[in-house]
Amino acid sequence: MSTCTHFLAAGAGSILLLFATLASAQYQPPPPGYGQQQQGYGQQGGYNQGYGQQGGYNQGYGQQGGYNQGYGGGPQPPPAARKPPRDMLSIRLDPFSWILRGRPALEVEYLPPFVDWLTIEAAPMLGVQPMITNDFNQSGGDLGLGLGFWLNGKAFNGYVLRPIVQINAMHYTSDCTDNCGAGETDIKHTETRIGGLIGSHYRWEFVTLAFAFGLVVDTNAKDLDKVLSGKRSNWEVHAFGQALSPKVDIVSRISLGVVF
Repeated sequence: MSTCTHFLAAGAGSILLLFATLASAQYQPPPPGYGQQQQGYGQQGGYNQGYGQQGGYNQGYGQQGGYNQGYGGGPQPPPAARKPPRDMLSIRLDPFSWILRGRPALEVEYLPPFVDWLTIEAAPMLGVQPMITNDFNQSGGDLGLGLGFWLNGKAFNGYVLRPIVQINAMHYTSDCTDNCGAGETDIKHTETRIGGLIGSHYRWEFVTLAFAFGLVVDTNAKDLDKVLSGKRSNWEVHAFGQALSPKVDIVSRISLGVVF
């Protein structure tokens, strides 16, 4: 009995040893890195990363940092500041020409968009009765054209040189009946005046005050001895109202207006 028991125990141990050997042979330890996540989409770091990754070289769309970024990479530059609109037009009126000479003039000056120091001026005039005298009557009108060369490089402010051309169609009459002398009582004349002015402009926001002084020559004044007799006895004036002579006149301006 004892011998049979030892035989069964030995056989059972051999069977258990055999099963253990087979199990050991089937089981192999995992290779290094088993259970670790291989890098791929959505990972950080590495070389040639995929979409949505941060850092690295040759990144794809929407990535931050690194070389050769795709669309949307980095902060966008701020928009450029808009320049304020510049003034391009000035309209002025010379009240003293109306009071002293009966020639109210409207000055309209335009700044072209391609330059800052050169302006173009049109100055229409209406001939009316001077407010300081009633010795003769005048009527008519004119159109003056000119350029403005602004010495400080910016229009409508500072010093300016103005070459001008004026064409004045004027009619002068006098009511003189006694002792009228050798003068005439009705003269029509078209003045063709060429000259220049030097002026200065001052600005307060959109309000402007302009001064100018210069000389003009009437190239159409041919009969220099022609005079207009006034209402007073033996009072004569030049037919064309010139200050220095029938051919040369002094031109002055004191104009008030706006710039916009």
